[in-house]
Amino acid sequence: MTVKPAKLAYINAVRGIAILMVITLHVSRAAIKSISPTFAYICAKGSYGVQLFFVASALTLFISYNNRSQKEGTETNRNFFLRRFFRISPMYYLAALTYGAIFYFLPRYNDGKPLVLWKMLANLFYVNGVLPGAINYVPPGGWSVGVEMLFYLCLPFLFVRIKNHKAAITWFVLLAAASVVLKLVIRYVLIAHGINYQNPETWFLYFWFPNQFPVFFLGFILYFVLQQISVSSKFKTYTLFTLSTIAMALISYFMPVIDPHSFMPEHIIVAIFFSINIFLLAQHPFIIFNNRITRFLGEISFSLYLVHFMVVYLLADYCPLPGTPYPKFATLLFLTLAISAAISTLTYRFVEQKGIRFGNKFTRVNPANIKLYPVSTSSGLEINKDELPGLSADLIHNEEMEETEVLPDKEY
Repeated sequence: MTVKPAKLAYINAVRGIAILMVITLHVSRAAIKSISPTFAYICAKGSYGVQLFFVASALTLFISYNNRSQKEGTETNRNFFLRRFFRISPMYYLAALTYGAIFYFLPRYNDGKPLVLWKMLANLFYVNGVLPGAINYVPPGGWSVGVEMLFYLCLPFLFVRIKNHKAAITWFVLLAAASVVLKLVIRYVLIAHGINYQNPETWFLYFWFPNQFPVFFLGFILYFVLQQISVSSKFKTYTLFTLSTIAMALISYFMPVIDPHSFMPEHIIVAIFFSINIFLLAQHPFIIFNNRITRFLGEISFSLYLVHFMVVYLLADYCPLPGTPYPKFATLLFLTLAISAAISTLTYRFVEQKGIRFGNKFTRVNPANIKLYPVSTSSGLEINKDELPGLSADLIHNEEMEETEVLPDKEY
């Protein structure tokens, strides 16, 4: 069974919501001196847009990998890594070059420090996700790309071992528990050496791969749940979505009271609620969340993620806005979105899509040696390549649905 593109449009909408959250966070920081601490605290929750991206990434890659394994056989892994590299690297390297030039000629944007070659190389080779000094260096936001690329390395191994929702849940629980234990062990070691653990826990130990890895398994769980469960009632869907969103907002807002010592991983708790809401968005369209704007932003979300940092920097420094704090914040947010979206539309078309085309030249199919992996293919989530042009092809790092197609400019 195949699904029409409209039924999968919610995935792009999810990415659009995620990038809006991230941009809201960074705009609030650019205006941090003029807005209230409470408002800044609420905006800071936009950082969890990255976890929303991660869940969407895992879901769409599991769909894509399953479909491709039926067509590409023993070439699946080779093709997968090639597609991932050429999907991410052209835009990522362009961003690294651009920000590197900005930081070189305007060092104040790099905290007044000169560029460090090994840190830049760590980001370019995607190993920054495990290196404390380089995890979020050049380009800004590169920590999530490094984490994502390490996840790609794990996907083929995980795909053949996670065969149902029970296995996915088991992996998620074990890895989430392991990440908490690891954090507490590292905290104990740091305290024993007289080091303040709070600084690394809010920086490297939060960003690094072991802390983020469990989030991806929520996308795997979604993959199986979406095959097995559906909600026909719109009223029930909207009610559950509202309750889930309220519960997530309250828990996240009051987390410092609920867990003052930060034992619980808030980013994983929030990601669980995100997964519930993605499931509900898949049941019935919510026009507030799944609309032309969010789908458009989701389609260009990878470029938008990399570009918006530069736009926020330059607007905040060279285009000071008059007025009171909150109208100023709203104006800066609007301008950042508009300018970043205009630039990202061009880079999506002329950098990302060209990279996809180029990478596809190196893929191979071996129909005589098709390897069928032990994952259910009788899913309503199976994607027909011929129907794909109405869909986005990708993740924050616009995850592939089918990257053999270049997408036309049409609404779906």
